[in-house]
Amino acid sequence: MNVIVDECLWRIEDSQPRQARRLFHGRGHAYPGYEHMVVTWFDPYVQISAYAPLSSEHIDELQRALITSGCGIEGIVLQQRDGRRTDTQTLFGSVPDEHVVQEAGLNFIVQPKRNQNVGLFLDMSHVRVRIAEYMAGKRVLNLFAYTCAFSVSALAQGAVSVVNNDMSRNALEWGERNHVLNDHDLRKVRMLPHNLFKSWWKIRQFGPYDAIVIDPPTNQRGSFVAEKQYGQVLKRIPDLAAPGAIVVACLNSPFLDPEFLTGQIQRWCPSCDFIEQVPAHSDFPEQYPDRGLKVLLYRYRP
Repeated sequence: MNVIVDECLWRIEDSQPRQARRLFHGRGHAYPGYEHMVVTWFDPYVQISAYAPLSSEHIDELQRALITSGCGIEGIVLQQRDGRRTDTQTLFGSVPDEHVVQEAGLNFIVQPKRNQNVGLFLDMSHVRVRIAEYMAGKRVLNLFAYTCAFSVSALAQGAVSVVNNDMSRNALEWGERNHVLNDHDLRKVRMLPHNLFKSWWKIRQFGPYDAIVIDPPTNQRGSFVAEKQYGQVLKRIPDLAAPGAIVVACLNSPFLDPEFLTGQIQRWCPSCDFIEQVPAHSDFPEQYPDRGLKVLLYRYRP
């Protein structure tokens, strides 16, 4: 447990006020024996996620070390995960159902006690910073937008409009609240709560787009399966993109390597020229990088 405590405490001390941050990422297999452990900071609250049963001794040891650290922790919540089932309990203090955190000076709503996803994917935070230089004056399409973090960042960087598409109306309503929280002009924001593969015409009517973000789930039954459907998205880029548009292609699958993604782009949209691969966030160390998050930047040329 010492390695978890050490990693958590230095990252808390290195964080900005109200910041959301991954404190310990065992899922990347960089810490042998702790592959089942994840700890996240939603200042001033800690969320511990366990993907295998934790003994009461380990829970007590970690909880005690965090509470006595002097880092101002006001609450700790534990999530025991078993597939799609999650059991949540508050170990210390009081953790709210909803909390506002910051990323790069922007405000986002998170739900630390929510089963599975809390509303903000922290492994993408550095990607939003990296692509900020491309956003000023641009029309942005955010596919699989979830709670619209990429669009919030884009408008903050001077984008003239954003279009958010996601099957989940609830997620997009959450995203709209994120926009409001950052004082964005909602006349620049469109929400399309539709099945992407049945709604290309709706998306196309608001284009062409100068930046397209593709950040799908890896394998979500009834929604998206990367191996079968990623190419179906990429082949639509010529219908959606303006000349010179930036394409941000993301994939988070332990079973599909970067060559899968580059191969799909070469096959389905050869007019996309490779710019760079964005490395993984330093808070998310990966023993086997090809199994982690893949983010590739391209420029579309007609």
